[in-house]
Amino acid sequence: MDSPALVERTVSRLAAHKPVRFQINAITKVGRAQLRDVLTEFFTREKLERTHVLPIHYAIVEIVFNALKANVKFVAFREEIRKQLDRFKITQIEDLLQVIIEERTLREFMAVRVLPQVLRHQVQKIFDLEEKYRSGMGARLTAEQITLLKRFRTLIRSIDAEVTLTITPAADSIHIRCVNNAPMLQRDLDRIEASRRRHQQLQAEGRGGDFFEYENIDTTESAGFGIAMVDQGFYRLGLDPFQQMKIESLNRETVVELVYPRSALAKA
Repeated sequence: MDSPALVERTVSRLAAHKPVRFQINAITKVGRAQLRDVLTEFFTREKLERTHVLPIHYAIVEIVFNALKANVKFVAFREEIRKQLDRFKITQIEDLLQVIIEERTLREFMAVRVLPQVLRHQVQKIFDLEEKYRSGMGARLTAEQITLLKRFRTLIRSIDAEVTLTITPAADSIHIRCVNNAPMLQRDLDRIEASRRRHQQLQAEGRGGDFFEYENIDTTESAGFGIAMVDQGFYRLGLDPFQQMKIESLNRETVVELVYPRSALAKA
């Protein structure tokens, strides 16, 4: 189905107050444009203020991008644990690895042994390779890079890692739910929470924009800055982002939920 037909079908379903659900493997330029077109047309039909499309579009792209990164990071984390087990000459590695991954307490214990920068470097490398491959530069990748990319794609499929996005329009609000079936480490949740609270404090002091100055940006990870930008969109709507956006790490998945009241979207 071509892009205009896909956009029209999606908008028609939303306008009928029916949910739409997408399974996402990557964020492409075409996909971002289609999402923007869907939101713009839906807001037009629903007589909502179209100036709110940009921050909502940004919010959706941000949480989906973070979910995709989280799945790659989870696979990288899993492989680092495998290396640790192999180093200690532990037999039946696969069985023990599965137990560690499934149990939150064991998972968090092993996270202490895996340095954040190790995972960050690996995730960034994979995303850079994916970006080059999807932008038509696959021929420029080395044999080693292609092997690494294929290996991670296989690992991601092996744990059934996926990202789903659901947009559900209701009479009084618009709900957005993004799920990736890999749990988030507590240290990452704590870092995001601390970043959001710091931004909230500055916002309460009338200095919310100061958070985005260079010296305040958390350069160790990217999600803190991006999620604060999503929060900023809620502040501009006069809403409390801690009420409108929930981030929850369950045993086998991470869920981010956004709620936009129609009353806030009906005005500029």
